Amino acid sequence: MKNIYKLILFLLFSILITACSSKKITIKSLHPSKIQSEKFSSVYVENFENDDIYQSLKIQNKLTHKTIDGKKIFRVLNTLENVDIIIQGTTSSNLNYSIYYQEEIDYKRCRYYRHEDKNKKRKCAKYYFRMIPCENREYNVKTNLKLIKQSTKQILFAKTYNKSQNIHQCFKYSYYPYNTIPRNKREINIKLAALIADEFLDDISPHNKYWDIKIIDRLNKDSLLFTDEQSSRFVEIVELIEKRNFDLSLSLLNKLNIEFDNNSYEVIYNMALIYEAKANLYEANKLYKKAKFLVKDLDDLSLTNNGILRTKTNLEEKIKAKSQLP
Repeated sequence: MKNIYKLILFLLFSILITACSSKKITIKSLHPSKIQSEKFSSVYVENFENDDIYQSLKIQNKLTHKTIDGKKIFRVLNTLENVDIIIQGTTSSNLNYSIYYQEEIDYKRCRYYRHEDKNKKRKCAKYYFRMIPCENREYNVKTNLKLIKQSTKQILFAKTYNKSQNIHQCFKYSYYPYNTIPRNKREINIKLAALIADEFLDDISPHNKYWDIKIIDRLNKDSLLFTDEQSSRFVEIVELIEKRNFDLSLSLLNKLNIEFDNNSYEVIYNMALIYEAKANLYEANKLYKKAKFLVKDLDDLSLTNNGILRTKTNLEEKIKAKSQLP
């Protein structure tokens, strides 16, 4: 009986996991910088004020290695000669901390015992408590950045970036006051400076954004007549899409689409998703619209509507971003 119960529980668990899981692929789309009125390529990065965490070097490095489709976007120069843009900045690196105590039972120290007459042994009835010192540490980096056009001295972009990280740590065995241990302030704040450099670069240059988009992984028997063989083929195609084998999966979906006489929204939606993953947003948008008029499931209707809006917006953003590339 126990084995039967275990089998039933395993099957129920498997069904639950299968029902809750959803197959997805990651797509990317090119978006423009926030400086849409200017196109520039040569950049000079000044030494920042109070920069003991290499914020200016982090930005220089990101600019130097910034690429779109394998092509470098910026030329980072060491002099102001023939420079389009100057980047200026001020950085502050801080660590704020506070001490608090956490109560813990001390099983090594018994407050009083209880005696058991039968075996003449004693057991601890109540233990002492001890207070464990803990620290709450907040690491913070704040950087003010300006993008200045060299020829006119006009400020094209200015923004203050803040990045923080909180760490809670307790010391059960030994505790040293903060002033004797730096608690990795510089190491952690250097990492926060790198995050600021990433965000700054996305603000001032064309960049990719990413989405995890659901794949429709089953044919809907309530809206379409299909054979077991066609259903199996559809599932195999979904696996190909997951593996990003887009050319083969698109070819096989086209065959299914012909067999279903263009009446399967599941097939057409997945075709749209492949075109979107291949950055053909115009074709993807058309197919999402086509799938919308065939959808019978409300959740899948939400998927197609999101696809229509996403590809429309991303196509507009892509056109803007392309105009900013060198």
